[in-house]
Amino acid sequence: MIFSRRSFCAVMALGLMFSATAHAQEWPAKQPIRIVVPYPAGGNADSAARALGETVGAGLKQTFIVNNRPGASSIIGTEVVARAPADGYTIGVVSDSHAINHAMAKLPKAVEALGTKVPYDAVNDFVPVSGVILIPLVLVVNPDVPARSVRELIDVSRNRKGLHFGTMGTGSPWFIHMHQLAEATGAVFIDVPYKGLAPAATDLIGGQTDIMLMPVHYAQQYIGTGKLVPIATLGAQRHPLLPDVPTLVESGYPGLDISNYLFFVAPAGTPQAIVDTLHQEFKNALATPEMKEKLGLSGDPYLAGPAELAARLRRDIDTYGKVIQNTLK
Repeated sequence: MIFSRRSFCAVMALGLMFSATAHAQEWPAKQPIRIVVPYPAGGNADSAARALGETVGAGLKQTFIVNNRPGASSIIGTEVVARAPADGYTIGVVSDSHAINHAMAKLPKAVEALGTKVPYDAVNDFVPVSGVILIPLVLVVNPDVPARSVRELIDVSRNRKGLHFGTMGTGSPWFIHMHQLAEATGAVFIDVPYKGLAPAATDLIGGQTDIMLMPVHYAQQYIGTGKLVPIATLGAQRHPLLPDVPTLVESGYPGLDISNYLFFVAPAGTPQAIVDTLHQEFKNALATPEMKEKLGLSGDPYLAGPAELAARLRRDIDTYGKVIQNTLK
């Protein structure tokens, strides 16, 4: 019997389809599932990944193992995911930095800014799986700053020729968000880089800096004791933890709905059936009161699915890219 080239290709395609289907059916029995966290142990991403891995692992009757691979603005760990087999046994946690790194990679001095090349494509080398947490933000000032509204803050920043804000470094999410805020309001802000949230918060409370963006869940402890003063939250609606604090929209600055977030990704080519199963399992876990309590100070459960996350990633790459082009030459 003689097969044409077209027939041969059809048979091969059918074989690949059956192979992928068979693999999806046997998953996840073969081995533990690895969650690569590109941040140090003990942080928001690490604690959320461990909590979700434990809960979802029990449902799937398989162990989830967290593998911390920090460094280079999350690039090191994220590359591990990009290069892993697309078999459903490796997923990773990414944040706003995923979009920021992709946008910054287009700069002439990208390696200088990031400390390394970005050896993957944030859009094409991954498939979004599930949201993890949404981290709402609040704009806070040291009590000595004579501003209690966004309008007053803008005026003070101009009169002083700049208010100093703490950031996790050039190109970090809070660096980008503060520049978004400056562009939208005309305020004058001067960034001061820190190695983490805790030392930046300490200096803000001590008066070494003036203003900062903080996660709502983290800032409320200092707001409640009067050590920091909230100016506005950056979400579309007021946050339940700070019901008396207005949003930027209520303060007269529409068009800014800003939050940090974490979500799971898998290597591109991971079978859709596996992606769908993981998404549903994570979504079910995130919807429980027990998981909300476990996440604690990390943030709010983020139940977004693959399509919503893919759209957000593309939108953020475009939005952050414009800010980066205007601030980092």
